[in-house]
Amino acid sequence: MIEWQKIKDRFCFPLLIFLSSEQARALGLTPIDEERVAIALGRCRGLLLDIGCGTNELARRYRSRQGLAIGVDIHPWPGTDVVCDTTRLPFPDGYFDTVLMLACLNHVPQSKRIQVLQEAGRVLKGEGQLLITMINPVVGFFSHPIRRRYDLDQLERGIGEEEANGLWEKEVKELLAKSRLRLTETIPFVFGLNCLYIVEKDSMGDSRQ
Repeated sequence: MIEWQKIKDRFCFPLLIFLSSEQARALGLTPIDEERVAIALGRCRGLLLDIGCGTNELARRYRSRQGLAIGVDIHPWPGTDVVCDTTRLPFPDGYFDTVLMLACLNHVPQSKRIQVLQEAGRVLKGEGQLLITMINPVVGFFSHPIRRRYDLDQLERGIGEEEANGLWEKEVKELLAKSRLRLTETIPFVFGLNCLYIVEKDSMGDSRQ
């Protein structure tokens, strides 16, 4: 059943780009924005923090299936658990087993990306993992205008000057290295148009240094 669903989703991918979540479900398809949630959920464990959680859909699903989760965002979206400056997270060091940043690192202002990643590393346990999903700038250039009508972030908050359509893998690796974080695995999904980065704390030093 799962494989057949994947086959349907992949075959109908060109159509899914233009459909809302409700329209996709009505056709028995997986909404395109839920692909990243699904692939991340399969890797989550323990106490979870979702940075840039939006309406907090992932945290709600995780709570119903596995355990405790907290969603934070700088914007007061409905359902967000904590509204805060993500360069100064209100949690102690080494508190979370899993930290997520799904489709949001490119929307963090360029001048603050390292700070946010360092904070993600600070609140992550030594053996924990940071999960990041990210499209590249070319995919973002074409997909953002098409998906804009279904993207509350674009419709309500807008896109700032220091934000980007996406980040190349090289850029992600450079940001992680500067934040004292280590990329352990890269998993492309949805025909390689999106990517899951699995990250750990660098054992050589504190992520804030």
